[in-house]
Amino acid sequence: MLTERIQMAKDNYVNSKPHISYERARIWTEAYKKTEGEPVIIRRAKAFGAVCEQLAVTIFPGELIVGAVGEFRKCGILTPEFSWTWVDAEMDSFSERVQDPYEMTDEQRQFVRNHIFPYWRGKSLEEAYLAQLPKEIAKVAVDTGIIDIDSKWRQSVGEITPDYEDGLFPKGLRGIIEECRAKKSKLNLSYPGDREKREFYDSVILVSKGLITLARRYADKAELTAETEKDKERKRELMDIARICRRVPEFSPASFFRKLYR
Repeated sequence: MLTERIQMAKDNYVNSKPHISYERARIWTEAYKKTEGEPVIIRRAKAFGAVCEQLAVTIFPGELIVGAVGEFRKCGILTPEFSWTWVDAEMDSFSERVQDPYEMTDEQRQFVRNHIFPYWRGKSLEEAYLAQLPKEIAKVAVDTGIIDIDSKWRQSVGEITPDYEDGLFPKGLRGIIEECRAKKSKLNLSYPGDREKREFYDSVILVSKGLITLARRYADKAELTAETEKDKERKRELMDIARICRRVPEFSPASFFRKLYR
């Protein structure tokens, strides 16, 4: 027996098409334009931080676990730094696809073609990979389905799991930041490899700060939403969300959230 909350989430997922959001791509692109010439690892970290600072924070009705990639409840995002050419070729018919249809407006298509895709021409992971792929391999590896590698060089990879047990849970992101700062203080930039190590530690600090900022923004959003919420139970849920987001992931969790909401 599904609860009313879970049934509503299921119906929303099953009965609606996802919408495309270009906000993440817009923010990422603008960040990259500002960091030309900097180390790649730092550019990526700064772009990630910019997304955490600027992406709209939305708490959807009935939601207890917050965090979304875009402004829509069922949302698809664009990642042009990985690939964009196939999106440019297919997005006019996104809503008509039998598998994984997406709603995308004419205004969105015009914006990404004019303001996002031109910047990434010749710079995406997809283009870098294809430029190095021998033609005989491309015949069986590109758009054939014979070798399932397309998702690796055309889209972000999702098989990366943080070390919760020894990293995030006991330390929190604040602890990881302090650990990186301590390691940085011991580096000697005249030694081979230490400059790259500094860049790595700086990137971890930037990403961690970005995630802390995002969590705080969700806490602010939950409190603001609670101010006008009429339902007492939902108001309490929103205040719980705010309290949790002000602690996690910046600090280690104080408890395991076990209370059951219906």
